[in-house]
Amino acid sequence: MKLLHIADLHLDRSFEGLKAFPDQVAQQLQDANKRVLHNLIDIALKNQVDAVIFVGDTFHHSRTSIQTQAYFFEGLKRLTEEDIHVMISFGNHDYYSKERYWFDFPENVYLFEQEEVETHYFVTQGNERVAVSGFSYRHPWIEESKLPDFPQRDVDADIHIGVYHGELSTDSGSRYAPFSVNGMKALGYDYWALGHIHKPEILSADPLIVYPGTPQGHTKKETGVQGVGLVNVGAGPATIHFSEAAEVYWGKTAYSLKDCGTKKDALTFLEAELLKDVADKQKLTLKEVSLNDIEHLGTDFIISCKNGEILTYLQKKLLEKNRHLFVFHLSVKEQAASQKIPIHASFQLLEQLERNYLQPDIFAEETKELLQHPQFSRIQSVDAAWRAKCIEQADQRIKEYFTIEEDQ
Repeated sequence: MKLLHIADLHLDRSFEGLKAFPDQVAQQLQDANKRVLHNLIDIALKNQVDAVIFVGDTFHHSRTSIQTQAYFFEGLKRLTEEDIHVMISFGNHDYYSKERYWFDFPENVYLFEQEEVETHYFVTQGNERVAVSGFSYRHPWIEESKLPDFPQRDVDADIHIGVYHGELSTDSGSRYAPFSVNGMKALGYDYWALGHIHKPEILSADPLIVYPGTPQGHTKKETGVQGVGLVNVGAGPATIHFSEAAEVYWGKTAYSLKDCGTKKDALTFLEAELLKDVADKQKLTLKEVSLNDIEHLGTDFIISCKNGEILTYLQKKLLEKNRHLFVFHLSVKEQAASQKIPIHASFQLLEQLERNYLQPDIFAEETKELLQHPQFSRIQSVDAAWRAKCIEQADQRIKEYFTIEEDQ
């Protein structure tokens, strides 16, 4: 039989870690989860699977919006109209409570509603008798292993599958149905469909015990997304291959600017490299950028990196050329002390200059352009405390980027 194994879909979860984004990105993010579900249903139909199993945390919350439920039920209807068997277990995020669902689940959809292990039977179009044993969460956690409650393989079934949302652990402090691989192997099942861990992982090849991972990463840590598992179970060991369904991808890239002679060169280089990285992608990429070797470009460039000016510039320019690329964070690698720019001077000279600039008339002369700005006086009073704070911050900035070397 052919099985589509889906876990940790988190349909109503937002994309985390994004502070601000333009409308065209917001619209893509808003539609992404719905499109991912549509992709999953397409995968099932294209591959003519016999069954689809959702192994917990299909939703990110136990109380799910009407809109999210509505498009999920539409997807279930597409499956059942093709006589595909659907089984759903509920995890620690979407723990089950019947009254929270606004719609009736279609026929041919079986729910594991209890924390007690149950076994569901169905017959494929190839006349294979399949047993599926599993459970659901009714609370945000299950602290004990559920493996002792699973029956031994049904000898009257052609195929026996285990459905388990939990974590591989021998720690007595685990709150998510801890289990062991050996415990699963001892039950003699043909395939174990796991959920809870968002990174794909095959724990055993025979029998096949698999975390498919989340189909759609919702944080910058979820970069190793493989999609969903297409499983063949029957004579001989089960096999699996993964099929991607994500609509949004996260990426992180470090760029060296050592060959950029000017600030303008650096901007041109970054724009070209970022566009090249996504040239063959038709899905939205959320990119985190780290810059190295930037000291020679000067203090203004470093400050513009840190205060968000360059990030804002790149966001706008890149979206004009590729709507599928959004840089959400830009950072610079901190300069090691040994790499700071040396200044041949004395500490006494630096201290004297700072004392000079604390004098009101000298400070006013050096900052007159700022002080004469009509809006500045409305938001900042110029007094001795403010002058001292400015000099203190200047001193910190000098020590951050330069090292004072006194002449011998």
